Amino acid sequence: MQVRPYRREELPAILACSVQTARAQLVGRDLPGATSQGLVRQITNMYESALMMPDTTILVADWPAGTSQGAGQASGPAAYVLAMPQPNPFTGEREVIVLDIYTNPALRGRKVGRLLLDHVTAYAKRVGAGSLVAQIAVHNAASRALFRSGGFVEERVVVGRRV
Repeated sequence: MQVRPYRREELPAILACSVQTARAQLVGRDLPGATSQGLVRQITNMYESALMMPDTTILVADWPAGTSQGAGQASGPAAYVLAMPQPNPFTGEREVIVLDIYTNPALRGRKVGRLLLDHVTAYAKRVGAGSLVAQIAVHNAASRALFRSGGFVEERVVVGRRV
Protein backbone atom coordinates (compact mmCIF):
# COMPACT_ATOMS: atom_id res chain seq x y z
CA MET A 1 0.00 0.00 0.00
CA GLN A 2 1.45 3.35 -1.03
CA VAL A 3 1.35 6.38 1.31
CA ARG A 4 1.93 9.81 -0.21
CA PRO A 5 1.13 13.49 0.34
CA TYR A 6 -2.44 14.39 -0.60
CA ARG A 7 -3.37 16.17 -3.80
CA ARG A 8 -5.44 19.34 -3.47
CA GLU A 9 -8.27 17.85 -5.56
CA GLU A 10 -8.65 15.08 -2.93
CA LEU A 11 -9.55 17.52 -0.16
CA PRO A 12 -13.35 17.47 -0.73
CA ALA A 13 -13.43 13.65 -0.40
CA ILE A 14 -11.20 13.82 2.69
CA LEU A 15 -13.49 16.41 4.28
CA ALA A 16 -16.55 14.30 3.46
CA CYS A 17 -15.01 11.26 5.17
CA SER A 18 -14.07 13.34 8.22
CA VAL A 19 -17.57 14.75 8.52
CA GLN A 20 -19.08 11.26 8.22
CA THR A 21 -17.02 9.98 11.13
CA ALA A 22 -17.10 13.15 13.26
CA ARG A 23 -20.48 12.45 14.88
CA ALA A 24 -19.14 9.19 16.37
CA GLN A 25 -16.32 11.16 18.01
CA LEU A 26 -18.63 13.53 19.86
CA VAL A 27 -18.90 13.18 23.62
CA GLY A 28 -22.09 13.49 25.64
CA ARG A 29 -21.81 17.21 26.32
CA ASP A 30 -21.39 17.90 22.57
CA LEU A 31 -24.51 16.04 21.45
CA PRO A 32 -27.26 18.49 22.45
CA GLY A 33 -25.92 21.26 20.22
CA ALA A 34 -24.26 19.28 17.43
CA THR A 35 -25.78 19.65 13.98
CA SER A 36 -24.76 18.31 10.60
CA GLN A 37 -24.09 21.85 9.37
CA GLY A 38 -22.02 22.56 12.48
CA LEU A 39 -19.92 19.43 11.95
CA VAL A 40 -19.26 20.38 8.32
CA ARG A 41 -18.26 23.89 9.39
CA GLN A 42 -15.98 22.68 12.20
CA ILE A 43 -14.22 20.01 10.12
CA THR A 44 -13.77 22.42 7.20
CA ASN A 45 -12.41 25.13 9.52
CA MET A 46 -10.04 22.67 11.21
CA TYR A 47 -8.57 21.53 7.90
CA GLU A 48 -8.37 25.04 6.41
CA SER A 49 -6.67 26.42 9.52
CA ALA A 50 -4.24 23.51 9.79
CA LEU A 51 -3.29 23.60 6.11
CA MET A 52 -2.36 27.28 6.40
CA MET A 53 0.36 26.36 8.91
CA PRO A 54 3.86 25.64 7.58
CA ASP A 55 4.76 21.96 7.15
CA THR A 56 1.23 20.69 7.81
CA THR A 57 0.46 17.67 5.67
CA ILE A 58 -2.19 15.15 4.86
CA LEU A 59 -0.71 11.74 4.13
CA VAL A 60 -2.97 9.52 2.02
CA ALA A 61 -2.86 5.74 1.74
CA ASP A 62 -3.91 4.61 -1.72
CA TRP A 63 -6.25 1.68 -2.16
CA PRO A 64 -4.35 -1.64 -2.15
CA ALA A 65 -3.77 -3.28 -5.52
CA GLY A 66 -6.69 -5.50 -6.42
CA THR A 67 -9.10 -3.61 -4.17
CA SER A 68 -11.92 -1.85 -5.95
CA GLN A 69 -12.77 1.48 -4.38
CA GLY A 70 -16.29 1.41 -5.75
CA ALA A 71 -17.31 -2.18 -4.97
CA GLY A 72 -19.91 -1.47 -2.30
CA GLN A 73 -17.63 1.01 -0.56
CA ALA A 74 -18.01 4.75 -0.12
CA SER A 75 -15.90 6.70 -2.54
CA GLY A 76 -12.93 8.55 -1.19
CA PRO A 77 -9.46 7.77 0.07
CA ALA A 78 -8.50 4.41 1.50
CA ALA A 79 -7.02 6.17 4.54
CA TYR A 80 -5.40 9.44 5.54
CA VAL A 81 -3.88 11.35 8.42
CA LEU A 82 -3.78 15.12 9.00
CA ALA A 83 -0.59 16.08 10.84
CA MET A 84 0.52 19.54 11.94
CA PRO A 85 3.79 20.58 13.57
CA GLN A 86 3.51 22.95 16.52
CA PRO A 87 5.61 23.94 19.50
CA ASN A 88 4.92 22.02 22.70
CA PRO A 89 3.21 24.58 24.97
CA PHE A 90 5.33 23.59 27.97
CA THR A 91 8.77 22.94 26.49
CA GLY A 92 8.76 24.81 23.19
CA GLU A 93 10.10 21.65 21.49
CA ARG A 94 8.56 21.01 18.08
CA GLU A 95 5.97 18.23 18.09
CA VAL A 96 3.49 16.96 15.54
CA ILE A 97 -0.17 16.76 16.45
CA VAL A 98 -2.28 14.19 14.67
CA LEU A 99 -5.47 16.17 14.12
CA ASP A 100 -7.39 13.52 12.20
CA ILE A 101 -6.85 9.93 11.12
CA TYR A 102 -9.22 7.84 9.03
CA THR A 103 -9.33 4.37 7.51
CA ASN A 104 -12.16 3.34 5.21
CA PRO A 105 -14.34 0.82 7.07
CA ALA A 106 -13.64 -1.83 4.41
CA LEU A 107 -9.94 -1.72 5.33
CA ARG A 108 -10.13 -1.50 9.12
CA GLY A 109 -8.35 -4.23 11.06
CA ARG A 110 -5.79 -4.66 8.27
CA LYS A 111 -2.99 -2.54 9.83
CA VAL A 112 -3.63 0.45 7.55
CA GLY A 113 -3.83 2.79 10.55
CA ARG A 114 -0.47 1.49 11.80
CA LEU A 115 1.01 2.10 8.36
CA LEU A 116 -0.18 5.71 8.56
CA LEU A 117 1.28 6.10 12.06
CA ASP A 118 4.62 4.78 10.80
CA HIS A 119 4.57 7.32 7.98
CA VAL A 120 3.55 10.19 10.23
CA THR A 121 6.41 9.23 12.58
CA ALA A 122 8.86 9.46 9.68
CA TYR A 123 7.30 12.79 8.67
CA ALA A 124 7.71 14.11 12.24
CA LYS A 125 11.40 13.22 12.15
CA ARG A 126 11.81 14.95 8.76
CA VAL A 127 10.30 18.20 10.08
CA GLY A 128 12.45 18.12 13.23
CA ALA A 129 9.77 17.18 15.75
CA GLY A 130 10.73 15.42 18.96
CA SER A 131 7.29 13.92 19.65
CA LEU A 132 3.84 13.08 18.30
CA VAL A 133 0.54 13.74 20.08
CA ALA A 134 -3.14 13.07 19.43
CA GLN A 135 -6.36 13.80 21.28
CA ILE A 136 -8.80 10.87 21.22
CA ALA A 137 -12.32 10.58 22.59
CA VAL A 138 -12.23 8.28 25.63
CA HIS A 139 -15.01 6.10 24.15
CA ASN A 140 -13.07 5.58 20.89
CA ALA A 141 -11.53 2.25 21.84
CA ALA A 142 -10.35 1.47 18.30
CA SER A 143 -8.34 4.70 18.00
CA ARG A 144 -6.94 4.33 21.49
CA ALA A 145 -5.79 0.79 20.65
CA LEU A 146 -4.31 1.96 17.33
CA PHE A 147 -2.25 4.69 18.97
CA ARG A 148 -1.13 2.41 21.81
CA SER A 149 0.00 -0.13 19.19
CA GLY A 150 2.10 2.66 17.67
CA GLY A 151 3.90 3.34 20.95
CA PHE A 152 1.73 6.22 22.18
CA VAL A 153 0.92 6.40 25.90
CA GLU A 154 -2.08 8.10 27.46
CA GLU A 155 -0.68 11.16 29.22
CA ARG A 156 -3.53 13.53 30.03
CA VAL A 157 -7.24 13.34 30.68
CA VAL A 158 -9.63 16.02 29.48
CA VAL A 159 -12.74 16.31 31.62
CA GLY A 160 -15.91 18.24 30.81
CA ARG A 161 -19.54 18.74 31.69
CA ARG A 162 -22.49 20.77 30.58
CA VAL A 163 -23.74 23.58 32.79
